[in-house]
Amino acid sequence: MKSKFAKSVFKTTTALSLLTPACAFAHPGHDSMAFTSGLLHPITGIDHLIMLVAFGLLVGCLTVSKAQKIGLLVGALITLMAGLLSGNWFGLVSGVEIAIVASLFVVSAAIWQVFSASQQMVKLAVGLCIGMMFFHGYAHGVEAQGTLGQFSMGMAMGATVLMAVGIQIGHLAASRWMAVGVAALSSAFLMAS
Repeated sequence: MKSKFAKSVFKTTTALSLLTPACAFAHPGHDSMAFTSGLLHPITGIDHLIMLVAFGLLVGCLTVSKAQKIGLLVGALITLMAGLLSGNWFGLVSGVEIAIVASLFVVSAAIWQVFSASQQMVKLAVGLCIGMMFFHGYAHGVEAQGTLGQFSMGMAMGATVLMAVGIQIGHLAASRWMAVGVAALSSAFLMAS
């Protein structure tokens, strides 16, 4: 069963990589490294907005304790910040933008899995989504100039708020059809890019 999900994700990612343009989608350079720039970027970067809220929806749909939900949010935030630092240290690596786009469809598939898969599959899907947060942070680390201190604090705060909003919506309106909504928004984002 694990391989069925993995094959599905691989096929979707491969198909998307063939359809996506080579240009960067939503990662123009940051005008400043100020706190407000970091705080606002998760909201103004459409791909990040979709991913962060959708990850929150995913966590909100899970039937786990509040402490476990907070743990998942913290894990995603740590992964995002690790990506930010890595991107700043190592610089441009090909494939990051494709991984970001793929993450939008992976989180959509993960939301669907919550309502139709075994607990083991759901854990795999959630773990994969947390891992893909790395690429969102990495793209910004590459573009970052100067110190990351204030920018990263602002970005962490903005990301946390978006995921928390998603968790609340997911908890209140838990439905597998949210996955379709996330996929539709992601597709619209791709077509507009």
